[in-house]
Amino acid sequence: MRPRARRRFVNRLGAWYLLVFTVTGAIGALAATTWVRADKVAVQGTVVWCGALLVAGLVVSPPPRMITLSMAWLLSSLLMFVATGTLWSTVLTHRGERVVATVIDVRDGGGRGRHLYYTLADQYDQRIPGELGMWPGSSIGASNNPEGSVGQRVVVVRDPGGLVDPRSPEEVSTGQGNPILLPVVYVVLAVLCMLAGRPRRDDDNPRGWRPAGRSDAADPQPTW
Repeated sequence: MRPRARRRFVNRLGAWYLLVFTVTGAIGALAATTWVRADKVAVQGTVVWCGALLVAGLVVSPPPRMITLSMAWLLSSLLMFVATGTLWSTVLTHRGERVVATVIDVRDGGGRGRHLYYTLADQYDQRIPGELGMWPGSSIGASNNPEGSVGQRVVVVRDPGGLVDPRSPEEVSTGQGNPILLPVVYVVLAVLCMLAGRPRRDDDNPRGWRPAGRSDAADPQPTW
């Protein structure tokens, strides 16, 4: 008897799934830059996230392991979220400058709840790229968050290169744990992608495979 061939854990289809979700996570990280307005990120990120499943499913239709692929797709949303936080926290931690800024404009992002975004200027009256999306002392979901006003001064950490929005020192200090979580999420996602890309047993053309609609009764029998 011939020994069975070992299945390779790394497969092309799984690698393709991982590539799609990696690119999706990278696009999601762009949401942490000044190139995208913060109040527009949720809609654009959702569209990109839904498109990732469509692109991944078009390679092999139907996918061999749809449940596992769906699990990887759901986890990819966490990858986008962690990659977004990792980008701005890393940039502001390593090259950020703490400055006393002045509020020169206040914008209400609209939506169901009140969410203010602040345009700031530095001590030289130069506009700081991006917007401050959370006033110091605020917390997500709280109903009595403090708010700033035009002319008020606030301490922020800014990026001299203008890549990411300014943030309060408290946000920067709490966001430093994201780089540790990123590789953990990515490894789990890679495992799910490889499992989703493995062919099913009936796709391996085992011995005795017959075309659909054929049976042993349909085969001609020898006359001797």
